[in-house]
Amino acid sequence: MVDPFEVLVSEDITNWTREEIVNVFLRYENGKVIFIEKAHVAAMYNTFLVGLYLDLMRIVGVAAKGLILNAARNGGLRAGKAIRKRYQKEKGELTRDKACKIAKNMLAIWAKGFAWGNIDADVNCEEIKVRIFDSFEGDGYRRLRREPAKQPMCWMIFGYMWGLFEGILDKKLEGEEVECIAMGNEHCTFVFRAAEAGE
Repeated sequence: MVDPFEVLVSEDITNWTREEIVNVFLRYENGKVIFIEKAHVAAMYNTFLVGLYLDLMRIVGVAAKGLILNAARNGGLRAGKAIRKRYQKEKGELTRDKACKIAKNMLAIWAKGFAWGNIDADVNCEEIKVRIFDSFEGDGYRRLRREPAKQPMCWMIFGYMWGLFEGILDKKLEGEEVECIAMGNEHCTFVFRAAEAGE
């Protein structure tokens, strides 16, 4: 049996097919889907998730985005730190270049394994730019509302990526969703840069 973590940190899976990613990283057991031999994952309708966001906005107002974004960022941060910690324990120092390759692999898993959209990423020392075509959350919003959103709606995946990058890179980042299909853009774009000292 192949160790999914070893594949994640040692191989470039960005050009793998969905079937290859699913076969290595997801295991089906007794009605559950297990990711990297650890996390229990499940599918849901995108309109269900975005419907939760809209209901939460109705109840608590603009704080809804902050609540979801913060929770997702914290989840991504835990995952990124766990990957970094395990890598350093088993393989030694995690260089920035290697950390960026692992982050790209995680994006490939989110795109092809979990079907959150067609993801294209440009990762370099100064900036990480992620574009998502057919975003799971953005599409969910468009299915529920006729009018364009007044703000980006990819709260969960944006927050999760933000935390994941911070955890894997061991670096505080500033993040912004600058385009979103829910607002009428052709794709969703997230930009992450190193945070200024003191932030």
